[in-house]
Amino acid sequence: MIGEVMHFTIKFLILIVVSITLSGCAGLYNCSRITDNPAAFQECQAKNGNSNAQYELGLAAYEIGNIETAIKWLKKAASPDTALSHIYMPPVGGQKYGSVLSLPKSNPYPGHKEAQLLLSKIYAEGDGVERDYKKAERYFKMATTSRGNR
Repeated sequence: MIGEVMHFTIKFLILIVVSITLSGCAGLYNCSRITDNPAAFQECQAKNGNSNAQYELGLAAYEIGNIETAIKWLKKAASPDTALSHIYMPPVGGQKYGSVLSLPKSNPYPGHKEAQLLLSKIYAEGDGVERDYKKAERYFKMATTSRGNR
């Protein structure tokens, strides 16, 4: 009995390590091959979910007046990440099928503060978009009430 529990525990720990290792790799672009073009590297990082890169692209687009592109990247950077982590549990004790365990992330990301503040400004002033005080207030509240963001 104790041997079965130890065997299960070891399998479980191995699966957790593998899940954590692989969870960051699925569907991502390989940016390490982009060495000669800093702008392309930054865009690759942004597409991979790097909120700092998303903010920088949004800010650069805003500064040259490309509001549509600015809002696209700023919204991505500003969005909180409250996704779940998924861990596959193999079949045990004669079960035919394993199961997937969905757990909340231990440290959800509240979104990029500067992106939230810039979006608030854009919507409050109607800078290249229709003025929208509700959106401005929502982004301002996100920036001023969340903990731990940049």
